[in-house]
Amino acid sequence: MKSYLDLVPISAKVHRKQNRMSIICIVLAVFLVTAIFGMADMFIRGQILQAQQENGNWHIGIQNISDEDAMLISSRPEVATVADYGTLNFRGEQEYTLHGKNVSICGGNESIVTEIFNVLDEGTFPKTENEAMISINAKDTLKLKIGEQIVITTPNGTEFSYIISGFMKNSANLMREDVYGVFLTTDGFRTIYSNETDVNPSEYTMFFVLFDNKGNIPKEIAEIKEQYGLSDKQVTENITLLGLMG
Repeated sequence: MKSYLDLVPISAKVHRKQNRMSIICIVLAVFLVTAIFGMADMFIRGQILQAQQENGNWHIGIQNISDEDAMLISSRPEVATVADYGTLNFRGEQEYTLHGKNVSICGGNESIVTEIFNVLDEGTFPKTENEAMISINAKDTLKLKIGEQIVITTPNGTEFSYIISGFMKNSANLMREDVYGVFLTTDGFRTIYSNETDVNPSEYTMFFVLFDNKGNIPKEIAEIKEQYGLSDKQVTENITLLGLMG
């Protein structure tokens, strides 16, 4: 080495190697962080999907409110869907029958089937109160087809006839209780329900609310409770799904 200036190209060469190594390390670090966050996002999405499949795709359920109030809630910009839902003979203990076998009867609007519980398997949601969706176990056992007629017999002997519009997936409850399932429109369900009792629909109807996930859901729930004077007993929260969304 003749002078300190001879160190300049050597130093520059070393620094170039160090810079390249630093860039490679930064790129690898960014890649790893992106991969980790991507995997975490996939995991959360998977958990949300599982929660939706097990408990339904809803954030809160509201009882004992009028159809009018439910409609007003559905018009809020942060609400994606409000779906009404009612059940009759849920555990098959009241002798509502289809072809001599106990049948659990549900009713609501199309959103409850296509967005909240996602149970449509074949065909379409009933368009009139004289149409019905039937569970797959009834379809397979009774060899039923879309367009055929079925007759439900109530405990007092009254018969209700329906045309099959489609088939719905078997729920865990149907298989556990070994009963068939029938899904009617809101009007069709209330007709068969009012035949047995004079209870106001607000007492047996649950309104499931699905929020737009872009909003502050806890704040929106609190505002709805305050605006409509709802007690904690009237509002059921889907804790699992809300927790994952938070």
